[in-house]
Amino acid sequence: MTSASVPRAVIFDMDNTLHSLHEAAQSAADAVSLFFGTEYNLHFTPLNRDRPSMPDEFKDFFGDENTAASAFYLYYKLELLCLREFEGIREVLQKLKDAGIHLVILSNSDGHSVYPRLSLMGMDNFFDAVFVRESFPEIKPAPEAFRHVLDFLGMEADEVLMIGDSLKNDVRAARAFGIKAVHAWYGSWEDRDKECFAESPKDILEIVFGKMFNAPVGI
Repeated sequence: MTSASVPRAVIFDMDNTLHSLHEAAQSAADAVSLFFGTEYNLHFTPLNRDRPSMPDEFKDFFGDENTAASAFYLYYKLELLCLREFEGIREVLQKLKDAGIHLVILSNSDGHSVYPRLSLMGMDNFFDAVFVRESFPEIKPAPEAFRHVLDFLGMEADEVLMIGDSLKNDVRAARAFGIKAVHAWYGSWEDRDKECFAESPKDILEIVFGKMFNAPVGI
């Protein structure tokens, strides 16, 4: 991919890249805490975000198995209802798709979490493929995860762009594999990447099509 070209495909992380899982999880945790009483101060950060393991963590927190099951059910439903896509991300996806750029998701979350979130937000049709934790034996930041996606696309690393909120799993892992990467800083809790970051979703379009992408920066 030359400095004057645009990528043939863009790989998106999902959580905190397309939508704010941080805010949805916090809102759901606060609501569950309020529902079950002030003695429970449930906070989402200690919880494993992979849905299959979360019931056990709720059981450890609440102690009583029945209470934990009810709390988890309520939490999961509320988390879905609290999901909000980042402002402008839908327009970004549409413009990339209209330009003939292939879009895929590469997420470390499990399918039980990813597919309902995508469906609820009505984003299913934007993507050529959605890869989740169960899709491959390896997950990000393993280079094999990126290899599987490139094999699906039938493209080389320098033809593809990665966008994600995690410096370790998305940005640095992609670059180590030869894929240019953009830090979705608008959804990240980490310090922004020094080489290339998007402060808002609309920056993605400037990076892909405009002077930010064409500039000789090490993205």
